[in-house]
Amino acid sequence: MHKFPRSTSRYSSYPLGLLRSLVVISDWVSFTDTSGEMETQWTYKNQSINSIKNASVIFIPVDFSRVIQGNTSYILLYGAGIYWTNFSITSPHSFTTDHRYLTGLLLPENKWLDNHFNTEPFIFPPGNDFIASDHLLEFPFTSLGEQTDIAGQRKRAFGRGIILAQLVFPFKEPLLLLRKATEGYNEFDSPDSPMRVLISEFDNGQRKNQITLEKMIPSYEITIPGVNSINADLLDFFPNKWSNEIYLHGLRKEVAKIAKDFAFIGAPLILK
Repeated sequence: MHKFPRSTSRYSSYPLGLLRSLVVISDWVSFTDTSGEMETQWTYKNQSINSIKNASVIFIPVDFSRVIQGNTSYILLYGAGIYWTNFSITSPHSFTTDHRYLTGLLLPENKWLDNHFNTEPFIFPPGNDFIASDHLLEFPFTSLGEQTDIAGQRKRAFGRGIILAQLVFPFKEPLLLLRKATEGYNEFDSPDSPMRVLISEFDNGQRKNQITLEKMIPSYEITIPGVNSINADLLDFFPNKWSNEIYLHGLRKEVAKIAKDFAFIGAPLILK
C-alpha cells in the first residue's frame, strides 16, 4: 500500500509540512472508462459538447482511508485538489475551460495499486519515488527539497526537470487555479467548506464518474464535461462515521492544513 506519512504540518520544523506527493490523473474520462467504450454525450449549460480536449485531476493528498463495501475495497484519498476540463462547444477550434475543487478522490483499491506497480521505469527511474502509468502520475515533493550533498543535488535537478516537463508545462493553468484557491480562505480553509469527493467507481459500479457533495453548493449545480453527475448525497451512502460531525470536522482541518502547505510551500517550489 502506498501510504502518506503524517507530520504536524508547517507548524513544526519539517520544511515541507504535510506535503508528501502530488497526484495527477491526466485523462479522467479514460481513467474511469474501464470498458473503453464510453460514448457519453456531454453537455454544458444545456449545450452539446463538440469534444473534450483535456479532463484532468490534480490532487494533493494529506492521508487516505480504506472503504470496504461487500467484497470490494476502495481507497479514499482526502486533501485538496481540482478537476479541470478544456472542451469545445460548437467549434472544434474554440475551447472553454471550467473546474471544480475537490477534497476527496475515491477509486477501487486495485486500480490505485495497478497504476502504482505498472509504472514506466524508462520515464521515472526506480528509487526516485516518481510514479507514471497510463493515466496516473505521482510527484514527490521531496524531490524539490534543499539538498546538501552532490548526489542529492543531482536528484533534485532530475526531479525539477521531470516536474517541469510532466507537470508544470501540461497542467500550469489548473495548478495556478489550485494555488489561488488554497491561498484564500473560503474554498478549503473555512468551517463551512463541505467535503467534495470525485468518484471513479463505487457501489459495485452503480456509482461511476461523479462528484458527490456533503451538501449542495450553488456554483457546483452546473454539470461539467467529463463527469457524469454532481449530487449532494455524500452522507447518504458513505460509512456511518461520515455522519459524525466531529469526524468531518477533523477531516476539514486536515484538508485546510494541506491546502495552506501547498499554497505557501508546495506551489512556490513547483511554479518558481
